[in-house]
Amino acid sequence: MARIRNCLLAAAGLLAAALPTAASAQLEATAERRSACMVDALTLCSSAIPNKARIATCLASKMDRLSPRCRAQFAKQ
Repeated sequence: MARIRNCLLAAAGLLAAALPTAASAQLEATAERRSACMVDALTLCSSAIPNKARIATCLASKMDRLSPRCRAQFAKQ
């Protein structure tokens, strides 16, 4: 159980570091946008972590499955 928790925390840390620039073309890096899409990135695009460009591309390709908050961040762009 602790190992799973540690892996999730490590993934969240990598995502927090990667997402700000991951979406530079599609999703400007702000705390609000990172917050809105972090769970979606972890659940839908974990294989793309830590590659920033792949995270943004993955999220954009799964627009219909994103949470409303994350989808709204892409719509703002």
